[in-house]
Amino acid sequence: MAFLEINNLHKQFLTPGGRQINALQGVSFELDRGDILCIVGQNGSGKTTLLNCLRQVFPRDNGEILIDGKPIENQKLNIVGVFQDVGLGVVGSMTPMENLSLVFSKHSGFMYSLPKRRFKHEIYEFLEETGLRSRFDSFDNTPVSELSGGQRQQVAIMMAVMRKPHILLLDEFVANLDADVKNYILKWMHSWINKNNVTTLMVTHDIDLARSWGNWILELSEGEVLRFEKIIKNKGILNG
Repeated sequence: MAFLEINNLHKQFLTPGGRQINALQGVSFELDRGDILCIVGQNGSGKTTLLNCLRQVFPRDNGEILIDGKPIENQKLNIVGVFQDVGLGVVGSMTPMENLSLVFSKHSGFMYSLPKRRFKHEIYEFLEETGLRSRFDSFDNTPVSELSGGQRQQVAIMMAVMRKPHILLLDEFVANLDADVKNYILKWMHSWINKNNVTTLMVTHDIDLARSWGNWILELSEGEVLRFEKIIKNKGILNG
């Protein structure tokens, strides 16, 4: 049994002018636990809509999403996303340390009731494990709103990883990073995903990145599946 099953997924939207947009039209595929699916396609092809259906941001019109054979609606799952918009997922008035502490606060059931320094030791231990401690030391005491876009994105990425997701959704998540930071984060994140066997769906416009990063590729066009294929490293692509 596949870990994630998407069966005949449909989603429509109406524009303010009353025009109907078929964002997803019968999308179907299956992934095993730990698979990395890279989703490619032109703007408006349905890539982000697919991720938002998994996040249950809005109801789908038809089709089913199953996790371990059970409807996604009937389960308490930790589905975590990192997005191109660096403002999503972080609190601008807080420092990186305070943002990261929110994850521990939530897991502890306290949320905002305890001082953020309560979790400082745990956070530093986590950053040491990731190998990213030195990157955070340089901007640890600065409010996130005053950081560069790349620094804010690194905070959002670490918050997502700390939440230990069952499914990780990445929507152009390195698009705003400088080349050296982008390469470092991509390499680190790929290693972390494989080590923790996290099923991951990544939206990207970069077909070369998709081929090198994922083990499956899904190409969408106007809400329809053009191809869903297994990536065979160094041997091209084999139909799934």
